[in-house]
Amino acid sequence: MTVRRLVVRSSVAAAIGLGSIVVVAPQAVAETCPDGSARIFFANAAPSCQTGSASYSTETIAKVCSMTGADVVAEATYLNAKKKPVTTRLDLSNGTCGRFVIAGQQSATVSVTPN
Repeated sequence: MTVRRLVVRSSVAAAIGLGSIVVVAPQAVAETCPDGSARIFFANAAPSCQTGSASYSTETIAKVCSMTGADVVAEATYLNAKKKPVTTRLDLSNGTCGRFVIAGQQSATVSVTPN
């Protein structure tokens, strides 16, 4: 566990113990997924954790992060000027993140493999 995670978790535990309201930064929330999974950040919805493979056609993916111990392949499909599908691919592993262009995204697929 990194020092940053320990500090964030200790601060949250102390604040909850004192009965105060805690607002957690997006970076700290991204670290809440278990090892061997991916964190998916949607354009118009709350982020979520994912294992295995999933396809998204109604949600637009803005960002994907691999957690420790995961290899993640994320692909987003767009239509070019000639209305032909074009795919953008992200290969992520062990805590790295990548972003997709939101505008014009038709669908996306995210596959998580524990390493």
